[in-house]
Amino acid sequence: MTHSYLNPKCEIRTNSRGGCSVYTVVPIRKGELVSMWGGTIVHETQLDRSMQRFTERVIQVDEELYLLTAEKKEPNDCFNHSCEPNLGFTGQIGLLAIRDIEAGEQLTFDYAMSDGGSYDEFDCQCGMPTCRHKVTGNDWKRPELWVKYEGYFSPYLARRIEKLRK
Repeated sequence: MTHSYLNPKCEIRTNSRGGCSVYTVVPIRKGELVSMWGGTIVHETQLDRSMQRFTERVIQVDEELYLLTAEKKEPNDCFNHSCEPNLGFTGQIGLLAIRDIEAGEQLTFDYAMSDGGSYDEFDCQCGMPTCRHKVTGNDWKRPELWVKYEGYFSPYLARRIEKLRK
């Protein structure tokens, strides 16, 4: 049983290292829903950072609250980061296309749209001209990203940004 939704216009591809990514099979239009995560909402004090696939299975959805996906890998565990994404958030658990997406494109979102803590920081290798080279839990604080992703941040980060703008 799958707990998450993935648009049937998408497919999962694996690589030789055992990682996975999500790709389009046919074009997806701007504003089209691509996925919705499913799982269990847990308080940050309940997170077990030593569990297998921790950073694949956990996404922050509100202040001190995280969505924990199923133990068995689901398609939604395969969305990767890019500093030039084609997906953005709708609500706490949905991803939608922020531009028209051609068939065969990898589907990505910028983790700055959802991560407000240090639980998933890493050196970025997205290869985009605008690559930040390091993804941190504070990237959401960058004013240039506020403009770039206006309307596509997770709601709790949108509230934080609104407070900083005042």
